[in-house]
This record gives sequence, C-alpha cells and structure tokens, in this order.
Amino acid sequence: MRLWALAVCAVPLWLATGLVAVTAGFDGVTLQIELDPEQARMEGRLEVDPGRVDPASLQRFRLDPGIAVDTVRLGEKPVEFERTGDGWLDLADVADVDGGPLVIRYGTTLPALEDARPGSGFLDPRGGYLPPGADWYPRRPDAEPHAVRIEVTATGGHLAVASGARVAEEAGDGEEYRAIFEHPAGRALAVATGAWVSGERGTGAVSVRTLFPQGLEDQFGETYRDQAVKYLERFSEAIGPHPFDTFTIAASPSPVGLAFSGFTLLGEHVIPLPFIPHTSLGHEVLHAWWGAGVYVDTAGGNWSEGLTTYMADYQFKRERGEGREERGRWLRDYAALPSEEDRAHASFRGGNSGAARIAGYHRGAMLWQMLEDRIGSEAFRTGARRLYDQWRFQEADWQAVIEAFDGAVDEDLRAFFTQWTQRAGAPALELTHVRREERDAGWAVKGLLRQSGNEDPWGLFVPIVVEDAEGRETHWVALDAAEVAISLETPSRPQAIAVDPDWRLFRHLAPEESPGILRQAALDPDTRVISTGDAGVTEVEPWLGRAAEAADEPGGTRILLGSHSGVAEWLEARGLPAEPGAVEEDAEAGTGARAWVVPDTRLVVISGADPQARREAVAALRHRSHYSYLLQGPDGAWRTGLWSQPGIWQELADDE
Repeated sequence: MRLWALAVCAVPLWLATGLVAVTAGFDGVTLQIELDPEQARMEGRLEVDPGRVDPASLQRFRLDPGIAVDTVRLGEKPVEFERTGDGWLDLADVADVDGGPLVIRYGTTLPALEDARPGSGFLDPRGGYLPPGADWYPRRPDAEPHAVRIEVTATGGHLAVASGARVAEEAGDGEEYRAIFEHPAGRALAVATGAWVSGERGTGAVSVRTLFPQGLEDQFGETYRDQAVKYLERFSEAIGPHPFDTFTIAASPSPVGLAFSGFTLLGEHVIPLPFIPHTSLGHEVLHAWWGAGVYVDTAGGNWSEGLTTYMADYQFKRERGEGREERGRWLRDYAALPSEEDRAHASFRGGNSGAARIAGYHRGAMLWQMLEDRIGSEAFRTGARRLYDQWRFQEADWQAVIEAFDGAVDEDLRAFFTQWTQRAGAPALELTHVRREERDAGWAVKGLLRQSGNEDPWGLFVPIVVEDAEGRETHWVALDAAEVAISLETPSRPQAIAVDPDWRLFRHLAPEESPGILRQAALDPDTRVISTGDAGVTEVEPWLGRAAEAADEPGGTRILLGSHSGVAEWLEARGLPAEPGAVEEDAEAGTGARAWVVPDTRLVVISGADPQARREAVAALRHRSHYSYLLQGPDGAWRTGLWSQPGIWQELADDE
C-alpha cells in the first residue's frame, strides 16, 4: 500500500470544508465541549432534535452529580428537571417533537491530575482527560450506540482528540483551538487534551496522527506514526477496514495505555520505552477492531482482551521466534497463581494485573491458540472477519463471538468455547506405560494418556510430540475422558516422546517443567514480608500494588527482605540456600541487588546493600517477575533467568 508523508506542525491548520459547513445538517446528538486548562473549567452543551430520535429516550440522562446543570430548553421553552444523588438527570415532558431542539447546558471545575479519583476526569495545564463511563456529558445509556458529533474548543495552547473520526479542525485567534469529531454509533465517549504538537501521515485509507509534547514528537513521533501505519494495514487486511479514516496516538501525563474509537492514549513516561511502539502500541491499535470497533457486552465476560492479546502481542512474538516462550510464560504465571485466585475466562470484566490478567489476557489468548490449532488458520481468519462484519459498532457477547467462529467451520464449537470460558481450573496431563514396538512398515508408540483431577474430564485436543533421528513430529490426540490408550504410527524408530512440550494447551504444568517464579509473591493476596536489619515492608509495596503485612517466619507465601548478609544468615539458619549461586551456577551474583525464588518453596528473597538498592530491584520486578531470579551487574544492568528443570521428555524403550 502506498504511503506518503504529511506535514508536522506546531499548530494544526488542516480544515475539511470549514467548521461552519461541517456543523450544519448533522443527524444525531451534538456535544459542544469547551475546555479551559488554566481555570480547569469544562462547559458543555448537548443538542438533539426530538424529531430524529425516540422522544422517550430524552426523559432521563446519566450525568455526574458533581456537574452543574445550568439550563434545559426545548426550543425557546425552559424544561423543568430534577437531579438524583445517584447520577440521573430527569426531565419533564419533552415529547413535543415540533418544539425545537432539546438543549442541555452544563459545566464544572475539574480536578488536577494528582487530585482526580480513579476513573474520573482531570484538567490542568499539563493535559486533560474525560474518560468513558465517568458521565461527564448527559448520556442516554439505553439509547447507545447512536450517532454523535463532538465539537471541542480548547484554550491555553491545548489541542484535543475525541471519540470518532476527525472531520475538521482549526486554530482560531490567539490560543483557541477547535475540532470536530463524528461517530456513527458512539457510546461511552472520551476526550483528551494536551499541550501537543501534531504530526501526521497517511496510508491511503487512514490518516495517522500523533499528538505529543514537542520533546516526545522530536524523538519518537515518526516512529510511532510509522508503526501505527503498519499495524493499521496489517489488521485491515486480516479483519476488515479500520472503522474511521483517521487514527490518533495522543500523549497523557497519566501513566496509561488506553484505546478508544479513533484514538489511543499513552502515558508520556510510557512513550519513550523502546519496546512500546513494537509491542503495546499494536495491542492498542487492534482495539480499534476489538473493543472500540466491535463493542463488548461485558455482562457475560470481556472477550476482547484475550483476542487482542492473541492477534497482536502474541503474534508479534511468534514472528520473532518467541511464541513458545511466551506460551510458557503464561503457563508459569498460572502455575504461580494460588488455587483460590483461579478464575474462569468469562468472569473477566477488566483489569490488567494479578489474577485478572491471567484470567482475561493469558487464559484468553491461550483459548484462541487452542482454537486455531483445532480449526486451522484460514478458518480462524474467516471467523474473525465474520465477527467484525456482523457486529461492528454493536455490543457482542460471547454467544455472538462463538457463532461467528462456529459459522466458519462445519464442526460445532459451542462445547469448546463453553468449556474454556465457563470453567476455572485446568487439566493436568500424564503419559504412562510408554513403549515402542516395531511394525512391518514402521514403528508404533503406545501408552496411556491421562488427565488428573476429581472434576469432570476436559475435552482436549492434545499435541503429543515424537522424536526420532530425523526430527520431531506432532500427533494430535482427542481426549475427553479420564484416560485413553494411544498408538502413534511413525515411519522411523522413535527415540523420545512428550505431551505438549511446546505449551499449546492451557494446563497445569508438570513439576518437571515448572520452575518457581518471582511473580508468585505478587499474585498471592496473603503474601507477608519478613524483614531483616534495616529493611521495611513498605519497600515492596510498589511491586505488590498494595500495603504489605509483616511476618516473622514462613508459613505461606513470604518475601524475605534485607541486606545480602542478613538474608543469608536467615536462610542458612533454616537449612536453605543462602544465595542464588548456591542453587544454580549460572546465577552467581556479585554485590548488586537481587531477587530470587528459593526452589520448592513459596519464599521470594529480595536483598541489597541498602533500602535504595532494594527499591531498584523492586522497580525492576515490574517487568521481570516471570523469571526465577533477577541479578544486578556492576554496570547496573539486570540479568534474569529460570531455574533449570529436567523437562517432560521420556526416552522410549522397546516393548517386551
């Protein structure tokens, strides 16, 4: 697809047919939002023609109780209204469709970023954000989605982005900026502002823009635009055209990564991270199809995060030859999860950490891996395209998702989806009584494949890999009972065999393939901290994401915290290895900070010369907890690794 560069300018001056012309004749709800970052003021105006919508839907609106309503008018007539404490704006009769447009004027002073409640909006000279679900405008939830136009005016040198496609913008006199966005079927709308400069390029079908502070634009703007173009082309080809002809990547002073219809919002401190444009950005772009293109009916569970993780993050890793390791990381995280925290995929509504992430992202992505293994890549792509074609700008629940993929194959997939969405837990597999025997034309490998557990057996499609002198061959075995006898034909003399050695099934790992990982301490809500010397429990709270409680001795999941000598003395007194090198030679550590799991225990050790050194280790754990150890070298760089395991390969013997 042909690409071309457009201008990067400090103040955008692009204008589509003029704001006045664009404003006329819109058949939907119009929101006019004026934002003054210096005064932290938001003034809003909603206008809708009762003759173009169901008048009954105009009787009641959602609006945050902290937002004042100035006037409500139907044409020239005032309309009486009442406010409720739980966030409703109730209007008197507005059934007169010939009375003129219904206009609601409202306003409020927004908090600064540091004063904003979680999930609420903020506005100050650094930036602004009006999030979906915060009821910052009069919403009609029962009438959504519906056509909406958002006309944003911002002062103080701010630019703006909003849900939908950008259809016009202009810089007015002084520092005033105006832009118009339209959405044919909007819901839960969002607006963001910032002291940004604009950079733009096109793909032929979509105009891609970055809205970054000048310093970030100079260093990273082109990279983000280039990568976004690649993702938009990729996903458009795989699924269907992007829903809008504009797409924006905007910076926020808040440390976020969020996707909306027509734009994504990334934290200013996130944008410089070197891996973000090559990984996380693609995830947010794909949400333009799953979540912001096809909406999610979360009543039965959020399906979009697992599908997005599989089609974006995982595929990027697979294409770099890292797919197997990524699947193994998901299963090791699951192995570290306390059983009482285990959740079914359909229970996931949202959240990006701990048990919620495993249920929504990891278990979800593995579901799609197992489905593609079962139905094939072409049928998988057909199902994805059907889902997008049939449900764009509509709420799709799990039943809609299942029907889209079920329609791509002759096989009935309902049992597969029901099992992997509704059940918590996972199967554990074992292959016993393994032997080989020579046949007239080749060889056979025989054995007994079991799944353990007291619950009903899972319906599984199990990959069993046989190795011979020429390489490895995968055999797929249906297993829907507690056990099944297998007989696998192979032309060459088989040497070894393993059940799912490449981690293609969501399952409990065997002890021989499951080293302890640091994340076990963060996943367990009952983790306690054993402090030695000058260490304090607050040192680990940024990693845990919660207040930590102290403990004196083991007895559950524990973090041992202190200096190298202090923790070594504590460990030796209990007959445990005193440092990582005592477990594995490759984990020999110097004098830098370190974190490691004591094998075969629920004990995580974090040690360093002083509190600052330990805090550096704790900060490093945020993106490295899926390892068994974390060691800081003399240059400050972090070295990670997993404790070695014997693995699950079995050597084959002849049948006697």
